[in-house]
Amino acid sequence: MKKTWFKIAAIIFFLASFIRITTINLPWIYSSLGPDFTQVWLSAKALVQAKEPYLAAGLNYPNAYPPISEIFFLPFALLSHQVALVLFTYISFASIIGSVFLSLKIAAKKVPWHYFLLFIGLSFASFPIRFSLGMGQINMIVLFLLLLAVYFETRSVKNSPAAGLSLGMAIALKPIFAFFLLLFALKKSWKLIFTSTLTVAILIVVTLVFWSPQIWISWYQSAIFPLTSFTAPYLYVYPNQGAFGFISRLITDMNVKIILSRAVTVILVPLAAYIALKKKEYNLGLSFFIITLLIFDITSWQHHFVWLMFPFVVLFVNILKSKSAELLGLLILSYLLVSWNIENYTLYPNIILSNQFYGSLILWGLNFYFLNTRQIKTTKVDNGSIRYKIFEFLNLE
Repeated sequence: MKKTWFKIAAIIFFLASFIRITTINLPWIYSSLGPDFTQVWLSAKALVQAKEPYLAAGLNYPNAYPPISEIFFLPFALLSHQVALVLFTYISFASIIGSVFLSLKIAAKKVPWHYFLLFIGLSFASFPIRFSLGMGQINMIVLFLLLLAVYFETRSVKNSPAAGLSLGMAIALKPIFAFFLLLFALKKSWKLIFTSTLTVAILIVVTLVFWSPQIWISWYQSAIFPLTSFTAPYLYVYPNQGAFGFISRLITDMNVKIILSRAVTVILVPLAAYIALKKKEYNLGLSFFIITLLIFDITSWQHHFVWLMFPFVVLFVNILKSKSAELLGLLILSYLLVSWNIENYTLYPNIILSNQFYGSLILWGLNFYFLNTRQIKTTKVDNGSIRYKIFEFLNLE
């Protein structure tokens, strides 16, 4: 009977979140410009017209997507801006649902329908998801492609070529995802790495055959150099929620900011690689890599934190096995911090303005704990206790 009430609650929560996002958020997105989508749409339109894509008229800020990414946006350039934006939003919306499904399938080996609805509802209620949709970002699509690659690679009958193609497309759309090649190398997924690298290489050749190599130079000079030289002004705003954003809000000296940011990378990346090499656990390894990427990347905007969907699902499944109310409480706190947006952030002290960063640190700690626990320690629970009732209620069955 209690389980029935949980399923009813999951349905109600899903419907409330779904109605909110479809009646309030999506109509607003359709009537807006979708700022980030507009950038790539204008660049793709310039490519169709054989013009310089990174100097296209109407670009309000540098387009950070490389030329290989623009190949995927060429079909949208043939449509009007509004029609293209709506179509792109629907694809992103479907990617949210697909990513929840794959996260549960990979982490729990099954997809209980009430948990499927619950996690979709939690995704719709999270600000990074709504922000990503509103900006016309590609984050949900690349997450879906990454999870699809993992699914193909880790299922009982491997399909490494399909996994490599999926990961290659994700890297082409979001080059920072090349970071995950390190994880797959440590897991000795050589066929996947070869196929994904070949996919990206072919796309690069296509850009060199059909367009001038100058577009790569323009891309680097207009978008990448300002980031790597720490001169881009948008690195120092509230939406930047990685370690660099946190450091920048507390320290004014530029040299110290850069040194500390690089120190974070030097510490976290080898640590993630070492743990992934020593531990056979695939899901927790990928989860740890995703969290690590969001912490050390100097451009971890709020909308990038949609990638935490998979870590949340993986850690939730592990916490259910541990029956630890304390760890469950930390996971809930992390979700609230990651999902929260401070609207009038100029009114608050800087120490408060890194909520996604703090939430990610909690997830990192939980992930690190489970990776370094030889086998999940199940907390002793007395039948009839509140703790017992909570985890019986949350059982994945």
